[in-house]
Amino acid sequence: MRQVCYYDPAERQREKERSRASDAAALSSGFVSRRDLSARNGFFSSLQVIDSAVICQEVFA
Repeated sequence: MRQVCYYDPAERQREKERSRASDAAALSSGFVSRRDLSARNGFFSSLQVIDSAVICQEVFA
């Protein structure tokens, strides 16, 4: 499992933009239906609860 101790909001924004562009392309090409896309992008679909952890050994002031 990849471990990081920082959160980069700008990188997260770029990830979201890439994801939205990919979704739009899949939808417009007919590769995925609006219903399937909605199900795939549901609230909990982005959470990988089974294989995720938050680990940071730095001390925050």
